[in-house]
Amino acid sequence: MRLSGPKISTRSTPAPGQSLQHGEITIAYQPILRGGSIAIMCYFLFDLVTRLAFPGESHHGVMVLAVSFAALTSISVRLYLCRTRSAGQLEVAGSILCLSLFANSNLQQVLYFQDENLLYSVLMMPIFAALLPSRRTIAVATLLCFASLVILVQSNIPARMSDYIWIGFSGIAAGVAISLILRNAVLNSVKARLDAIRDRETAEALAAETRHLAECDALTNLPNRRSFFTELESRLERLRRHGEPFVLGLVDLDGFKPVNDTYGHAAGDEMLKQVAERLRTVAGDTAMPARLGGDEFALIASAPCTRSETVLQLGHRIEAQLSRPYELGEYTCKGSGSVGLLICNDPDLSTHDVMERADHALYFAKRALQGKAVLFNAALEHEMMASSQVDKALRRCNYETEFTVKFQPQYDLIKSRVIGFEALARWDSPELGTVSPDVFIQAAERAGMIRPLTQVLLTKALTAMKDWPDDLTLSFNLSAHDLMSPQAMESVLQTVRDSGLPTKRIEFEITETAMMSDFNQARRAIDQISKAGHSVALDDFGVGYSSLQYLQQLPVSKLKIDRSFVSQMLEDSSSFKIVRTMLSLSQTLGLGCVIEGVETEAQMHILRTLGARHVQGYLIGEPMTADAVLPHLSSPLKIGRPRPDICPPGLRKARA
Repeated sequence: MRLSGPKISTRSTPAPGQSLQHGEITIAYQPILRGGSIAIMCYFLFDLVTRLAFPGESHHGVMVLAVSFAALTSISVRLYLCRTRSAGQLEVAGSILCLSLFANSNLQQVLYFQDENLLYSVLMMPIFAALLPSRRTIAVATLLCFASLVILVQSNIPARMSDYIWIGFSGIAAGVAISLILRNAVLNSVKARLDAIRDRETAEALAAETRHLAECDALTNLPNRRSFFTELESRLERLRRHGEPFVLGLVDLDGFKPVNDTYGHAAGDEMLKQVAERLRTVAGDTAMPARLGGDEFALIASAPCTRSETVLQLGHRIEAQLSRPYELGEYTCKGSGSVGLLICNDPDLSTHDVMERADHALYFAKRALQGKAVLFNAALEHEMMASSQVDKALRRCNYETEFTVKFQPQYDLIKSRVIGFEALARWDSPELGTVSPDVFIQAAERAGMIRPLTQVLLTKALTAMKDWPDDLTLSFNLSAHDLMSPQAMESVLQTVRDSGLPTKRIEFEITETAMMSDFNQARRAIDQISKAGHSVALDDFGVGYSSLQYLQQLPVSKLKIDRSFVSQMLEDSSSFKIVRTMLSLSQTLGLGCVIEGVETEAQMHILRTLGARHVQGYLIGEPMTADAVLPHLSSPLKIGRPRPDICPPGLRKARA
């Protein structure tokens, strides 16, 4: 399917004298010439019949032959004019008709002169003016008639020359008048026809442009969301009726938001245009790419073969195209796109069903195989069904009774004491049992229920915090959906104000992915949090794109190094170097730093060696209920000192 912008015709009626108008006027004369040919044909046939029925004149045989030839000529011209002819052809046909009349009339006078027949030379002038389509043929024919009149009078009755001269001028005047009248009438008719054609073409072009605007994305010129779903429903109908399978692909760009925020919207728009062109290249003539909105694209392709390997080849071609560098004016940047593919061969599935499956494949690609293509399969089907059960249970659950908050301590290695707790959400569903936070948080975000859930969890955490010592802090995680809504942020801050707790004791944690969705709104939200007196920690630092722009432009006070680096620190020198670098970065920028996932004394010893101060993990304390916080604070925490025999590969090499 190819949709491109129509070009509106700007052709207007040509001015008098232009060749196009001359041709139009000449062609408009064809009905007049066709009618004239019938009249002339009838005249010659009648003349022939009367000459045959009433012979007796001198040179009878010559005139019969001449009239017979003229009758055949007029019949031929009449048949010739049955089809549409060009301006030049009409001019020749009219000239032949008029010449046959002129020749027969003058031949009659040459062979048998009669005064009264001189009027034929005068009458032919207006007749020729009416029949002939062009000015030059009218002028030539009129002059011939006038010349023949003068010659015949001079040869036979020269004494009456002056009388017939005036009669000839009268014939010329009548011919000019008739020519002008007919020409103006035809001219108006031609103008009206051309105006009608122009108006119709303009209306058709406007209708085409309207359809184009309704069906195409203005930026990329790809079919838009509406066109895509129309085509999808059509393909599903063909699948149900004729068993024609097809492939549905959903594409989401990875890292488009940072490009848009870093280089500007113009660069972002250029990147989207290049993505559209690359999808056209992949699609060829057998598939329809479309833009669904933002950085989301889709593809519908024919599937003559529904083997998984064949379909994945399409996904790999998309991967290869989207991973090429993007030339964005003076900038060059890399990018990629995650792809979710579905073989649509089940006629019982609805539009919603196939979109849900392709979207789940895309979600898995972004979560686990970013920048790759994933084909929906049985394992993803099972996962999606489980996710659907979570969504349904989440809609029916009671937030107040089913959701609880647990608290994991954060430890200061220099002061050797707990300095605060991170609030962690837990869900014990009567239908599903214990549900992982990674599962239900994402489900709540998908279902648009994260904001009321945030309010319930924050209220419970603040209520528990009221019994803590005044020097302890609370870290509370905010969802990207909370961050993107000014109303939600104001509601969160109002909940803290209503609790009566000092704002400096409550710290909000945000993730890099939350800022990537809309950096400008994230910055406004963080400014709003800072102005209210809260500190902001950047959670999971190093897992995402880790743009230093976040640290430069945002009032972030603390970094949290993800547990994935700490868990591999003893075996993987790269993880060790990453932790060391991020610790050094936080110290250079004057930011606090919390190391998550500390579970062994070996990890703790290495972190001490690197100069880490704040740690969090099962070695310090597992997530606990609100009732267990105060007993945990009163029990001594024994953590060993660094041991020289416990060194990661990177540190060993440095010492050697």
